[in-house]
Amino acid sequence: MTRRSFLLAALAGLAGVMLARPLWADEALLQEIATRVADAPVLRAEFSQTKTLAALRKPFRLAGRFTYAREAGVLWQVDTPYPARYLIGREGMVEIGPDGQRRAQSGREAAGVARAGQILQALLGADLAPLQSAFVLDASRQGEGWRVTLTPRSAELARHLARIELAGHDAVEQVDLFEAGGDHTEIRFTAIARATQLTAAEAALFAR
Repeated sequence: MTRRSFLLAALAGLAGVMLARPLWADEALLQEIATRVADAPVLRAEFSQTKTLAALRKPFRLAGRFTYAREAGVLWQVDTPYPARYLIGREGMVEIGPDGQRRAQSGREAAGVARAGQILQALLGADLAPLQSAFVLDASRQGEGWRVTLTPRSAELARHLARIELAGHDAVEQVDLFEAGGDHTEIRFTAIARATQLTAAEAALFAR
């Protein structure tokens, strides 16, 4: 698996969640969570992402930074093990090369990434409301934090995805995606900071 396809696979895994009105398992607790992780125009964090394949013993890891802009999308900047930059939004994904050239993705893969971009914006923007009604949502308290488990309702989706787990305190800090075949993708967010506007450098990257 190439480095780009690994990232796309992780993002596309989140794309299985379609935007719809949810059926909350615990309306009061989920409303509390939504309040605690209230949206901000700009959200920044560092991330670490690990993909563990059932067929392989050694996991693959990525680390870097992301910037969420409510009006523009997500800027995903990979620092290690290789430098890469991706813009993910409602229209799909664009890779920004070292030369600054933008390479738009197209076809079926890009469609999945576009949906993933919508979900990432929902998660990183702390908007729990759009998460799919086709999932059974189980919310629980974890000390001072919270955890929400999304389990597919349909047998078709369950053939590919076992469950998604979200956890955090005042922001989404963890995303775990468990695939039906045993593969596991985990994303951890740290150094989370909210802001009212992009920096000049970020704005230049978001500019179309």
